[in-house]
Amino acid sequence: KGALEMKKKVSVGRVFLYIILAFWAIFMIMPFAWMLLTSVKAQPEAMKVPIVWLPKDPQWQNYADVLQKYKFASYYKNTAFVTVVTVAFQLITCSMGAYAFARLDFPCKNAIFLVCMTVLMVPTQMIIIPRFIMTMKFGWLNSFAGIIIPNLPSIYGVFFLRQNFMSLPKELDEAAMIDGCGFFGIYWKILLPLVKNGLIAFGVLTMLWSWNEMLWPLIVTSKQSLYVLSIALANMQGQYAQKIPTQMAAGVLAMVPTLVVFLIGQKQMLEGIALSGIKA
Repeated sequence: KGALEMKKKVSVGRVFLYIILAFWAIFMIMPFAWMLLTSVKAQPEAMKVPIVWLPKDPQWQNYADVLQKYKFASYYKNTAFVTVVTVAFQLITCSMGAYAFARLDFPCKNAIFLVCMTVLMVPTQMIIIPRFIMTMKFGWLNSFAGIIIPNLPSIYGVFFLRQNFMSLPKELDEAAMIDGCGFFGIYWKILLPLVKNGLIAFGVLTMLWSWNEMLWPLIVTSKQSLYVLSIALANMQGQYAQKIPTQMAAGVLAMVPTLVVFLIGQKQMLEGIALSGIKA
């Protein structure tokens, strides 16, 4: 009888928990649902109060207008180029740095790593002015080099991937050395495949950050041909403030790549993040 009552209490608690989670999920999804539905509404429907959720006659032309009239395709290309270069460079360099700090022994290793970690404590806003001055002196203003290169170093990526490398047993390195494998061979052939989930997790996080980055591209570029999606969306809010369906269509188009990447890599991303906290 006591076990039955306990089981009933657990079942009631679980149902209550599921109700709360379902309510919270609906609450979180509602803004995205409104954006998606509004993107195919006519202008009068989008302005109605109270809100009209379902459009009577879906206006798919809104998406065509965004791509054709507002040059969104070129902004897409710019953002994709910046994101791909940033993600590829950070995955290579951060994994190499993480391997060195996690597996190799060299003088003052811990002190150097500690100094690198202090960079994470400095707010980005504090280094914008010196970074801009350096970019200007190098002649990178109004160029993809000015947008990409200052954002390539990532101390967070080194720290994140270092934790993944440290979760692997040292015996792997010793066995590989006995078989005649060098340091780079151990990194490339043995350890890198074993931290695949960490690489995917860091790649997804970097992609999301780079795709949504607005402040730095806005500072170093004034040419419309170099605009990324975040700047284009901000400009649309000012120039086309009354064209709500057009803005929502642009928002949906900008959101799709990040959503697809997250859905594809979410399992590996969660496993990689969990693994990064195994050993400090």
